[in-house]
Amino acid sequence: MYKNIYFALAVATAGAGAAPGAAAQEARPDPADPQTKVRPLVYRSAFEDFRRFAQTEVAPWREVNEEAARAGAHGSHAAPPASGPGAEAPGAKREAPAGGHAGHHGEGGAR
Repeated sequence: MYKNIYFALAVATAGAGAAPGAAAQEARPDPADPQTKVRPLVYRSAFEDFRRFAQTEVAPWREVNEEAARAGAHGSHAAPPASGPGAEAPGAKREAPAGGHAGHHGEGGAR
């Protein structure tokens, strides 16, 4: 099977070089000729889009921590929404996750 594919690929590649109009292409300019027209060089600095560092104002850490506690954030995870998908009714008991995930939180299974 591979022999047929390679043969077809070789025939298609060989035929591509003899395509009509290939002889009509322009001849490439001689790179050694000093009269050859070339595109002008364009200089673009690597620092063209550079912006200086601007010191940002740092918020007081206690206020930020208290705000995170009020929002119910834990680490970088915010609390689930109070309503809509993912919200639970008050007092509802959560089912244990499928698989061995419960072992990560010490809810049964070996740690």
